[in-house]
Amino acid sequence: MEVTHTQTSVVLLYHRLGLPKLGSLVAGQYVAPRLFRWQLDYLCARGWRGVPLADMLRDPGAALDDQFSVTFDDGYLCVYEHAIPALAERNVTATIYVVAGSVDGINDWDRNAGDQTERMMSREQIREIADLGFEIGSHTMTHPRLTELSDDQLAQELTDSKKALEDIIGREVTAFSYPYGNRDTRVIRAVAAAGYSTAVSTRLGTVTEGISAFEIPRANIRWNTFGPLLARKINRARRASK
Repeated sequence: MEVTHTQTSVVLLYHRLGLPKLGSLVAGQYVAPRLFRWQLDYLCARGWRGVPLADMLRDPGAALDDQFSVTFDDGYLCVYEHAIPALAERNVTATIYVVAGSVDGINDWDRNAGDQTERMMSREQIREIADLGFEIGSHTMTHPRLTELSDDQLAQELTDSKKALEDIIGREVTAFSYPYGNRDTRVIRAVAAAGYSTAVSTRLGTVTEGISAFEIPRANIRWNTFGPLLARKINRARRASK
């Protein structure tokens, strides 16, 4: 099954590249590096263009070709090891949303929930990929459910993570991703007030004209999204936006 609709703009959501760890509670988040490379080649071979998220948002209705943007949540070391080289080889960029409080550490929010641990990227690796042209965005300081926080806690998660990442990469951080996709009107307003200009969600959909810059939908790519399943995933995202 092919993606038959033309001029579709879709944001792809990834988390981790590699084989799932035994006993992982989120095994579906793992995508094999070989499959990730195949997914990029599959889209590019069919006329899709990999574009920066900011370019896609500027005027999605003006796209001459189907286009996709790649995003990664959390900032795992495996993204640095496997995704960055694959993307660079294909001249495709990505936005990596980093949990700022876990830089140089592990995924504490998963461990606290009883899940397996993963190493996160270091300050030096984050700075390196930013210098290569990859966008660094914030995924908060500690990966909480933002709607459950007080106003002060919410502001701290948003502003402290922004400043921490800006100190690492030496440039402004304007992109944000809601942990767990968890948000409401109060959270969205706080994200805008903290100085971000875009925010991605986990809601399935494509980028269309008039979409809110603070509720950008994505297509969640999982371990089994290969062959026709990738096309079906994108078609479901397109239908969800109607």
